[in-house]
Amino acid sequence: MLIQKFQKAIKDSVAVALAQKRLLLFFVATHVVFLIMGEVMVAYEVPGVMHLRAEQLKAVQELIYLKPLTGPLATSLLLKIAYTLFFNLIFGAFISTTLFGVLFFIPYVMAVWRAFLIGMLFYGLDTGNTVSGLVFYGTFILEFGAYSISSAIGMDLGLTLIYPARKGVDTRRKAFAIWKAGAKKLYLLVFLLLFLGAVWEIGWLHYLGPLKGSTAFLK
Repeated sequence: MLIQKFQKAIKDSVAVALAQKRLLLFFVATHVVFLIMGEVMVAYEVPGVMHLRAEQLKAVQELIYLKPLTGPLATSLLLKIAYTLFFNLIFGAFISTTLFGVLFFIPYVMAVWRAFLIGMLFYGLDTGNTVSGLVFYGTFILEFGAYSISSAIGMDLGLTLIYPARKGVDTRRKAFAIWKAGAKKLYLLVFLLLFLGAVWEIGWLHYLGPLKGSTAFLK
């Protein structure tokens, strides 16, 4: 029974995702394009970008949210996975890309900055290291797939509040109710992708140890 309910929930979530495919593909393309742009600008050693990269690489070492992973949670794989999952779900997805979607352009700004930053930081680190590349790109696909969905939900929220008729109704209250129902279903996919991303990323790092050149993304 539980399996059947889960399968139905996934099916419903996928149906909503397909209905929102334009927004989803828009954010997937945004993340990929700006990841590549960050890498290319570092490859060509654009002065301003190189300075920003140096500053960000230093800042990574002091990020407070990474401290638990190398401190009290360091010996527990399950706790590190749970911490990474819920941090990314609450802060990486819900607050920064969905809640701030009340201003419809914020999810796009976040997608541009986040993807560019990751591309800029990762380029040239562990060149030729297959494992490092495997961890990074696997995590990128899973986590940024989730962020593409949460960003689409956020932008959809902002556009719905501005133009409720896009939901086929005449009031913001009705439009918001429709948005909320769809968002709840889509967040199941966000949760699953972030869970798989946390298992993939933290699992590799737990057993292999910190990879040389790890960035904030590769916790």
